[in-house]
Parts: sequence; structure tokens; C-alpha cells
Amino acid sequence: MTTKGAMMVHQQRGGQIGTAAGAAVAAATLPMPVVHLRRPLLADEFFLLAQDAVTGRPRLPDRAVGFGLAAALLVDLVDAGALRVRDGRLWLVARHVPVDALGGWILRWMAAEPGYRRVGTWLALLAPGAHQQIARRLVAAGVVRPRTVRRLLTTAVRHVPTDANRAAWAWARLTVRLQRGEPLPDLEARLAGLCLVTGLDDALLAGLPAAARRHLHRETAGRLPTEVGELLTIARNRLDGASHRRRGPGRRWLPGRR
Repeated sequence: MTTKGAMMVHQQRGGQIGTAAGAAVAAATLPMPVVHLRRPLLADEFFLLAQDAVTGRPRLPDRAVGFGLAAALLVDLVDAGALRVRDGRLWLVARHVPVDALGGWILRWMAAEPGYRRVGTWLALLAPGAHQQIARRLVAAGVVRPRTVRRLLTTAVRHVPTDANRAAWAWARLTVRLQRGEPLPDLEARLAGLCLVTGLDDALLAGLPAAARRHLHRETAGRLPTEVGELLTIARNRLDGASHRRRGPGRRWLPGRR
């Protein structure tokens, strides 16, 4: 048995992804997440950014959210010193780093799959289940709570923030800094990069002057480390290749710096 994400990629690629060891790791039940984290995790902040701060309604299609969250999970591991990115591949450099339970589970899965190192492969593996896994972490932390809503003849689960001010924090900081032309701190620069990857920048910049978009591109180009920029570029290309959305002239992804 494999996880839902691993199962989908395994089927799509004719069974080429996944060794017996990797399947065993992927099938393992995720441990309970750590509730008290020392620093904000990019994946958690993008989860909140990608939905309405009051209703929990998503601001993006499911595929875009999944790839954005998958990229954020990998960036968190790069920032923690567990992964390196080079030439489109992920390299596991530390298995025992102070990450939460979800990050540790991803590292164990990667360690069990030494033959698969392409960033695009891991984005595809993680994306289908990323929203559910991060939602579980945030529910345990008391940041969101699940709510069932009706959709025509079906129902769906939204994860409604327990504190709208907390949920809107990243959105407010980003829009204010972009409007004022202020430098973006590391976390906000990464979130801005994810907005460019997933198409959330259109909503983020709505109502702001044209200079705000230029500033967003400059900041992501100038402040993202090279490895983070490479990872986000690959995520962007995967979404563009799947016709996530049509992009007009001049909407080019700007890579990070060294």
C-alpha cells in the first residue's frame, strides 16, 4: 500500500516510482504533529495565504494549492539544512534535523527512495496529499478547525481559521510591504515566490499600483537563495506545463541569487 500521492504518481508512470522500502515508509501512519513550533513554517503560512482568512474558502484551484504546498514543504527542509537542491535534483544531507513530524516523515521516505532525486518527482508525489497533511498539523496546533460545507449534491471540508487576524497576518504584511516598496524579509520573500509559482499574485496584487508587481519580482529575484529559487522555478514549470493558467508577456519567473 502507498499513500494517495505516491499511488497516483505510481499509476501515472507505469509503476516506475516506488521501491518496496519506499512503499513501506509511505504507507506508515503519520505521527502526531508537533504543535509548538519554534518558527513559522513556510508550508503553514502558505496554507493560510491560499485561503480566505475568515471562511477558509480556497483562493486557488486544488492543483495549484497542492504544488504550492509541496514546494513549501521542500523549501522548509532546505532551510532546515536537511536537503540541498542542485541541477534539478534533491540531495538528502541530514536525516536528523529539528523538523516537525511531517518533515521527518518526508525525509524518511526520501531516504528509502535513493534512486529518485528529481525535484519534479517529489513535487508530484507530495502535492496530492499536501493540503490534508498540513491541515492536520494546523488542526492539531489549534490554528484551523474543519468545517463541512455543502457543494450542490456533495459536501466538502474547509479548514476555517480559529483567529482571522492570525490567518490574515502574512497577506497583510505582504500587501503593505509591496505597496510601500519595502524590502521583503526571508519568509515574505518565499511566500511572494510561491504566489508567483501558483498564480496567487493576481489576487495578492489586486488594487495595488503596477509598481507593486515590479517590486514583487525584484524582491523574489534578489532575496531568494539560489536553491530555493531553483526549486520554485521547477514547481512553476510543472504547473505551467499542466496548463495551470495562461500567462501573458513579461510574466517570467525570476530565479534566486547565490
